Amino acid sequence: MTDDTATIDELAALREGAAVAAHGLRACVRVSGDDHREWLDRISSMPIIPLEPGRFTWSTLMDGKGKMRCDMRVAHLGDAGDAGSLLVELPASHHANLMRVLDMYILRDKVELTDLSASHTMVSVLGPRAEAGLADAGLPVPGDDRVVSADGVHAMAARLFGVPGADLLVEADAADALVETLVGAGALRVGRAALDVVRVEAGVPWFAEDMADAVIPLEAGLDEHVSITKGCYPGQEVVARIANLGQVARKLVRLSAPGAAPVASGSELLGTGERIGKPAGTLTSVVHDPGSDRTLALGYARRAFWKDGSEVTADGVTFRVEGPARP
Repeated sequence: MTDDTATIDELAALREGAAVAAHGLRACVRVSGDDHREWLDRISSMPIIPLEPGRFTWSTLMDGKGKMRCDMRVAHLGDAGDAGSLLVELPASHHANLMRVLDMYILRDKVELTDLSASHTMVSVLGPRAEAGLADAGLPVPGDDRVVSADGVHAMAARLFGVPGADLLVEADAADALVETLVGAGALRVGRAALDVVRVEAGVPWFAEDMADAVIPLEAGLDEHVSITKGCYPGQEVVARIANLGQVARKLVRLSAPGAAPVASGSELLGTGERIGKPAGTLTSVVHDPGSDRTLALGYARRAFWKDGSEVTADGVTFRVEGPARP
């Protein structure tokens, strides 16, 4: 079986059936201590204090200039975890640095950070039949913003891949057996290449691929991950100013080109037609979908090139703008 054939089969499972991936893309930190909730609320772009047991919220962590340090998910496991703690999910690619950043924010606060990256891992069950696969395997099925826990498995709705499903946080030692259980229930094991295709097709930005280069959340389409009514947090003034003005200078968009285009992330986008050769933006993620034989991409485009159907070029390849990113 060729790599393309395997990826096509995996894409079919993601789009039409059920797929399972132990991808290692996210890491978790337990935040505890007498001041843990107020402290996390103070640095998070979304309200944390009102978070109820069994619920989670997506958020971001920014510096004082509104530049993203990371995207994050904050979960309150309630009785299934430690009622006196919250779980913070971060990009695994930067978790060591982010642990230092979080520690930097602890001044006189009574807060303790416990790095769970070695002891726990995340297994994602994805696709239109993911819910049925979870039920067949006797695993918890989460709602949109709920954390459902059973037998040491904490399930949360998946949003990182652009397809429906659930992210399961489990002890690392139990991950292989969990994957085999899901495969036995009909899920197909999938790899990074297929995951990249579906998430770029859906327009879901990943950290660090699409959001680590001095990106403001509103540029990446993360409007629902930041609050403009919440009290102060790092970057809040920048976010509020942009929201009041109603626009950003650049925006993450979805693009496509026929065939397997010889283009890499980081390539400069240039205008066509009346704007031929004009700087148009930068590509951040580029993948090839072997099933449709298309090159799919995400990139930050300047305002003049946001319109659906606009054409831009990168390394001589013409891309069509398919619309904004949809995280």
